[in-house]
Amino acid sequence: MNKEKNVKKAFLWNMIGSTCYSGSSFLYLLVVTRVCGAQLAGFYSLSYATAQLLLQVGRYGVRTYQATDLEHKYIFSEYKVSRIITCALMMLFGIIYSSFSFKGEYIIISTFIIMMKMIDAVEDVFHGNLQQKYHVEQMGKMLAARNLYSAVFFTAMLIITKNLYCTCVATSTTSLILCLIINSQMTRKYVGHEEDGRKLQMSHVWELLRTCTPMFIGTFLSLLLYNIPKYAMAGVMTDEYQTYYSILFMPSFVISLMCEFVFKPTITTIAELWWENNVKKFTLYILRIIGIILVCCVAVVAGGHLIGRTLLEIIYGVDLSPYKLHFVVLLIGGGISAEVYMIYNILIAIRWGKCLLPVYSITAVITIAAARILVQQLGIMGAALNYVLSCSILFVLFTLILVYVILRKKHQN
Repeated sequence: MNKEKNVKKAFLWNMIGSTCYSGSSFLYLLVVTRVCGAQLAGFYSLSYATAQLLLQVGRYGVRTYQATDLEHKYIFSEYKVSRIITCALMMLFGIIYSSFSFKGEYIIISTFIIMMKMIDAVEDVFHGNLQQKYHVEQMGKMLAARNLYSAVFFTAMLIITKNLYCTCVATSTTSLILCLIINSQMTRKYVGHEEDGRKLQMSHVWELLRTCTPMFIGTFLSLLLYNIPKYAMAGVMTDEYQTYYSILFMPSFVISLMCEFVFKPTITTIAELWWENNVKKFTLYILRIIGIILVCCVAVVAGGHLIGRTLLEIIYGVDLSPYKLHFVVLLIGGGISAEVYMIYNILIAIRWGKCLLPVYSITAVITIAAARILVQQLGIMGAALNYVLSCSILFVLFTLILVYVILRKKHQN
């Protein structure tokens, strides 16, 4: 078994790539708000939230399974074909959603916003292959390069044309071409064709998709839960409030993405420790990561309380003074969500994905029931509390399951 050749380099480039990925989401809403105004930014934020939700169809919960497929049960060609199928479904659902939700050019804008997120699913399958072969640093480099290009191109195009329609079409098209070129070249260079003479079998592709279906449903429901407040707001509040909530929520969303700095390079190692029955080291490894993420989240919440909201006002050019407490509540939710993301991926890595659907179903019933009431009674604060509620339930249930699984493994050994 090969080991990560340079752990520091892997962490560094993963951090750079994840920063570019999370920062691009932040930048898109900023530019749209500044150039197009709060109302169109509200439409953009709702479409982007839907695109983020549909991204889970494109990824289909395969990434962590692929990165921890240490026995190479499926070859890379089978992972690629499965991704073509899921990305096609993602775009089909995106077109249907856009056609029924909007009119005129807004249908096209929404569709190409979804295509911009589909690109994340396309490159994800290449990155999973690199991570499986311990080339996390190359994965980070490609993630950084593609997202930097997309962010710069989108910004320049929108400022020059002041046309969101043209900007989304051009950005998604050129970004997809760039993604396919650099990821194909990098994969051939660093991984090659290590498939031991095995040929693509469609039966394996369908088996892979069936295996990952519980993970897909779990991740889909996870993001749906986080977006429920936005959909509840859409029913009772105007688009401007969508913009305010999206701006306040952005740092919380970024916290969840940034936890990948710490966690993503370690997932293959965590899987190895588990299958080697090294329960003690496995547990200590997890506790160390939980501690690091917790410290980072406390620092972010403290910094956000002191200067975060003021910075958002300066950057986005909107008055957020009525939402001081709302912002802190959302940051706390983001910190809990980061821990949920980590434990969720650990459960997939140790092949306990079967627990995801029941956990998310229970959380969905509680959260959906509470969402509209909270938003109607408390407005944006109700949406923020609903987000924290869903994150907290997931954290408690996943933690209990992980503790049970570890104790069970220890007893068996």
